[in-house]
Amino acid sequence: MSYREKESIINIFSGLLITAIFAWIVYQRHLEGRFDLTSDFKNWGIILLIFMGVSIAARIIIYIIFHIINAIATREEELPMTDERDKLIQLKATRNSHYAFSSCMFLGFLSLAIGAPIFTILIAFVASGLVAEIVDNSSQIYYYRKGV
Repeated sequence: MSYREKESIINIFSGLLITAIFAWIVYQRHLEGRFDLTSDFKNWGIILLIFMGVSIAARIIIYIIFHIINAIATREEELPMTDERDKLIQLKATRNSHYAFSSCMFLGFLSLAIGAPIFTILIAFVASGLVAEIVDNSSQIYYYRKGV
């Protein structure tokens, strides 16, 4: 398995893990009555800002740990060079992730149009980002294995 494939797998699992843990914590606090997620949009803004910060910090730590473990396991100290093939694969995967994000957001707006509560779009925003990330990294794995 190539370095880029391993990196994509780590990205998928870290995205799922970080989002699941954060959603569980927020949901537990909602059940405890610390805040009402159905009508308090100021708290939604604060929650999403905290989520972004925590996600970025957790990703940095996960990437550092991944690079350390990969360097120990493969005995390679330098990262592989990015060539035109890598750039083409990344471009195609980014295209797929943008389609996925747009589709999920469309479904979020559609749910509002048929009468869903307003906080649905905020959940759709987070879910769209997660789905787009999974599609991006899955596409990269597919294109590396298939060849471009």
